[in-house]
Amino acid sequence: MKLANHLQAAVFDMDGLMLDTERIALGVLEQVAVELGYPWREEIGLAMVGLSYRDSGPLIVQHLGPGYPPEPLWEAFGERYLAVLDSEPIPIKPGLLELLDWLEEQGLPKAVATSTRSERAHFKLEMAGILHRFQVVVCGDHVTRGKPAPDIYLAAAKGLGIAPAQCIALEDSNPGVCAALAAGMNVIMVPDLIAASPEVIAFGHTICESLHQALHIMRQS
Repeated sequence: MKLANHLQAAVFDMDGLMLDTERIALGVLEQVAVELGYPWREEIGLAMVGLSYRDSGPLIVQHLGPGYPPEPLWEAFGERYLAVLDSEPIPIKPGLLELLDWLEEQGLPKAVATSTRSERAHFKLEMAGILHRFQVVVCGDHVTRGKPAPDIYLAAAKGLGIAPAQCIALEDSNPGVCAALAAGMNVIMVPDLIAASPEVIAFGHTICESLHQALHIMRQS
């Protein structure tokens, strides 16, 4: 992967890529779904990984039917999830701080492009102690279309003032990879809960086992 000659910025997904929060979120989601009497299945939560709350709602109705509207679930989930995050340190993915340090040593600006809503995203980044390390934060409620549409990544590049083709996007989810590639960015994928799909693997982008490996690749490029 040749990056050194044109890389001018890095754009990061948040949950599952920088913050080890997807497992927490899915656990809370299952808890509140059971309490509300929703016939929850693990694959429903996994199918929501990488999507915005707007796109996750129809997915819930698709799986469970119109008798289980997503609004009560979202309300109960939001309260419980924030309480959990506020009660314990937010876990950071191994290798993240070293990668941020290296990008800063190179003088490269950084952005966040997350499907999470802005208030919750800023809260999590602040609690994790890394909000100040990003020049731009674009969230799911800042754009009309969520991932896999390219809007979030295009907005992040615009906010940085860098052409998408000169940005490296780091993602953990299949919808996120599709969004970054559709925006015209270089992509490194570090899968979290879900492996890269055959369709996504076919794009030919770099797939790493960890952020440590991603940093090694970027250093060698």
